[in-house]
Amino acid sequence: MMRYRFYIFLFLLNTILFKAQLLDEYPKNQDFYEGGLVGFYQEAHDYLVKSNAKECNKNEIYQPRIIVTKEKVIKLIQDSDPENISKNKCAYDLSMELIKNLEKWKPAEVKGTQFGAITEFIIYPPDLMANYKPGYNALNFINYAKYPKGFKEFQKEFNTNVRTLFRDYQIQGAINLEFYINQKGQISNIRIYPPVDNKAFNVDVARTIKRLNKTWMPAIYSGIPIKQRIAFPVQFTTTFTEHPTGEEN
Repeated sequence: MMRYRFYIFLFLLNTILFKAQLLDEYPKNQDFYEGGLVGFYQEAHDYLVKSNAKECNKNEIYQPRIIVTKEKVIKLIQDSDPENISKNKCAYDLSMELIKNLEKWKPAEVKGTQFGAITEFIIYPPDLMANYKPGYNALNFINYAKYPKGFKEFQKEFNTNVRTLFRDYQIQGAINLEFYINQKGQISNIRIYPPVDNKAFNVDVARTIKRLNKTWMPAIYSGIPIKQRIAFPVQFTTTFTEHPTGEEN
């Protein structure tokens, strides 16, 4: 029994240490791959050509989300939408091949110390194979998601609706709000980080955001709706003020 408890303790300790060494995103102006996205897509193209990878249907696209650990090991974050994998199976398989075989991954760095970090990217096979051009960067070809009245209006509506929540729960300080706009223009995967240690508060925030039930125009790549991560910082006090640097990612 003592050994069993010791193993549980080690598992929990390792989990805590892993989380402490993991960033939710890369710091500004840092890249997950040597040479940035241009270098990543160049090597992806070279690998696919060299390995004689098969072409995919032009309507297939995939957006893997991964962790690059401080040891440069890649861990795939499980996709919560299996239907999306099935619909884009060829693009998904190519994504897995690239994750397995490319080598120049870079951990994040903060004050000279390396950390694991979460990142994601677009794999659209036609643009990595038959249509590839040097200097290609998928981010340059996205029409980003749009709120019906604009992102600034979304921030205002968000602030108006959650003001009382932060006052009621006495939550103060800087947090980051993250959610995704899925291919149908719906809000999903709502998350606050760093985590607020109050389950009721987190549930109420998610409910409040979902009540802003206007459908967004989803992001588009090559005529295909794709999911898009939205993240912005907010500074909360008892008087609640909007952070001036909120932006789309």
